[in-house]
Amino acid sequence: MRKYTNILVTILVLGCIAFTAGGAIADSDHGHGHGPDEAMGHLNAAISHAKGAVMHGGEGHAGEVSKHAAESIAHAKGAIHSMPSKNPHGAEAISHIKEAVTHLQAAVKHGDQGHADQATSHANEGVNHLGGAAMHAKEVH
Repeated sequence: MRKYTNILVTILVLGCIAFTAGGAIADSDHGHGHGPDEAMGHLNAAISHAKGAVMHGGEGHAGEVSKHAAESIAHAKGAIHSMPSKNPHGAEAISHIKEAVTHLQAAVKHGDQGHADQATSHANEGVNHLGGAAMHAKEVH
């Protein structure tokens, strides 16, 4: 009987360890996406492309504004997907990124229509919101 008790205790202990480890793994991305490092990588790329859109817009290159704004949107969406949304700073970063995407979409639209000035203005607003997102994202742990 003692042998079976030891086996049951061992199984119970291993089960508890497995349960605890499984919870830690499930929570490792803070509830959304793939984690803060991946999110920051996407966010930095989004900022870089948005700044490129602004630079080209200043030169009157409406088509280039559209291209860079579209690339920025793709990375911004990757950042949203990867950002830990259960963290308050992550949630605030996501809010800023979504606002940036709205402006970047307008930049693409105006750039495609050849309106470099309007496209640049929206791209610049996108840069501002992505910068705000980056400030919050740096606080995500």
